[in-house]
Amino acid sequence: MPSVTCWEKIKYPLCVKIIKKSGGITTFKKYKILILRYVIKNPYTILIASLTLISLIFLLIVIKTDFSLQPTSYINFSEKLSNSYLEQNKTNLLRVVVSSTLNPKETIYIYQPLLQYISKKTGLQSVLIQKRTNFEIKDLFNSKAVDIGIITASAYVLDEDQMDILAIPVINNDLTFSSVIVSNKENIKTFEDLRGKSIAFTDIASFSGYLIPLYYLKENNLDINYFSDHIFTFNSSDSIRALLDDIVDAAALNSKFFRTYVKENPEKAKNLHIVWQSPIRIGNPPIVARKNINPIIEKRVKDALINMSNDPEGQKILKTLGYDSFSQPQPTLYLPIKIILKKLEQ
Repeated sequence: MPSVTCWEKIKYPLCVKIIKKSGGITTFKKYKILILRYVIKNPYTILIASLTLISLIFLLIVIKTDFSLQPTSYINFSEKLSNSYLEQNKTNLLRVVVSSTLNPKETIYIYQPLLQYISKKTGLQSVLIQKRTNFEIKDLFNSKAVDIGIITASAYVLDEDQMDILAIPVINNDLTFSSVIVSNKENIKTFEDLRGKSIAFTDIASFSGYLIPLYYLKENNLDINYFSDHIFTFNSSDSIRALLDDIVDAAALNSKFFRTYVKENPEKAKNLHIVWQSPIRIGNPPIVARKNINPIIEKRVKDALINMSNDPEGQKILKTLGYDSFSQPQPTLYLPIKIILKKLEQ
């Protein structure tokens, strides 16, 4: 039988339903997905609840990591901040935090070439630190435990007084992204068709995967109960899988992730279509530097990023990341996030 666990110590009651099978996480066909469902009396308790949810995930998932990669070192996100790599007197290190929900090996595979390139251009040894939540990233920047961050747009806005934008990735000639809701059901063509249907959200702190759709509902005097049910997959790929395997009727996604998925998986995506796209566009996830970092180091890193598209080696790495180039900072691209947060607080 499904078990429901509730925490009453936070401001609003939080209930998480964990559907179990044979003592483990329910397996849907060929992949595993943890379904977390919660009921919160006030729509805006997202940031309050995040740490509780992530802690639960850490208890349920065992992560095995290969630490042998060199010269870019890797720090497991479960390690304490007292790790020697995080000490501020390590002047030869460039401590780079990456916001990622991927497993550690995948994160290293994706970001190690970029960090090695930065190391080559700056003469510093790059250290990769993976974190999953905005709260963990905020803690690292506030304690000056990192120098550079490859983070989400929301993480920047929530802690912009502690960081400066170095560069913004240009993806498909665009500096911004939007939220889309997609479906593979023939009877779901518009947002109105989603009434009474189930939907997969990415993460409770994701703008494209949750907060922008939530904002749209509120702007139209609606709430989350517009949908018959909703789940959080904590991964855009799993949201797509949940949709393809008929666990949900629709999924909220980052527009650029969806278009990349369609391009790379034409057969699986042949019946997927966009039901709704938000008019709100937000700046792509930036690369930032900690406030009061050594200005010489900051300039070296920024120059390396901005000039990557002019360097054959840099062009190869950019292509792997799915980027065209890196652009100069444009903080105004992130103003919509502040508007959304303010509205959801009301």
